[in-house]
Amino acid sequence: MLDSNQLDSFAAAFSTLGTLHLQPPQENVLDTVRSMAGQWPLGSTGSSARGVGELTRSSELEEDAALVARDHDRLYGDSAAAVCPPYESVHRGTEGLVFDVETLQVRDSYRAFGLQAPRLNREPDDHIGLELEFLAHTCLAALDSLESGNLAEAEQAQHHGAQFLREHLMQWAPDFLGRLARAADTEFMRSLAHLTDAALVEYREALVAAGIEAGDAGASTVQGAAGQD
Repeated sequence: MLDSNQLDSFAAAFSTLGTLHLQPPQENVLDTVRSMAGQWPLGSTGSSARGVGELTRSSELEEDAALVARDHDRLYGDSAAAVCPPYESVHRGTEGLVFDVETLQVRDSYRAFGLQAPRLNREPDDHIGLELEFLAHTCLAALDSLESGNLAEAEQAQHHGAQFLREHLMQWAPDFLGRLARAADTEFMRSLAHLTDAALVEYREALVAAGIEAGDAGASTVQGAAGQD
C-alpha cells in the first residue's frame, strides 16, 4: 500500500496536471507553476527532469499566458480542429471518434467511484485532464481513509486507481504525450507532456512496488519520441 506522503504527492501532481490539460493557465497561475518548478513533488530524473527544465526555459523565454493559450488551443482544438485530440476514445476507438465505447467505459469507472464528468453528455468524459483528475481523486480518497485508520477502504481506493491506470491511461496516454511533446510550439506545453508522462510512470512503479497490480502496458515513449534537447 502507498503511504500518506506518496498519496499526497501523487494527488497534488495529478490534480495540477489535470487542470493544466483541461484549460490553459491564466498569467498568475502560469507564473506560480513555473516559479515552483524546483519543487515538483515527484521524481527528478528522466521525463520529470526534462519537464522541469522546460518549465524553466518557458520562464526564461517569457512565454506569456496568451502564447500558451494559443498553443493549447492549436494542440487540443479548443476552438478549431485539434492537432492532438486529448480524448481516449479518439486514440483507441476503431473509428477515431469522441463519445465512443472507451468514453462510456471511463464514465462507468467514475460512476463506480461516486463521480461524474462536470459537463456530462456535453463534453467527453475521457479527456486526459479529467482522467488525471480522477487519479487524483482516488489518491485523496485513499489518503483520507488511511489517515482515519480505515485500511480496507484505503486499499480499495488504491486498487481502483491502479485498475483505471492499467485499463485506460497506460493504454493511450504515453503515445499521446509523445505526440504532444513533438507537436508543441511552447516550452510550457512540452513540459506538460513530459511531466505527465513521468507522473504516470512513477505512479505505476510505486503501485507495483507496493504490491498493487498496475500492469506494464504502454510504458513511456515520450523521452525517446520527443528527440534530443
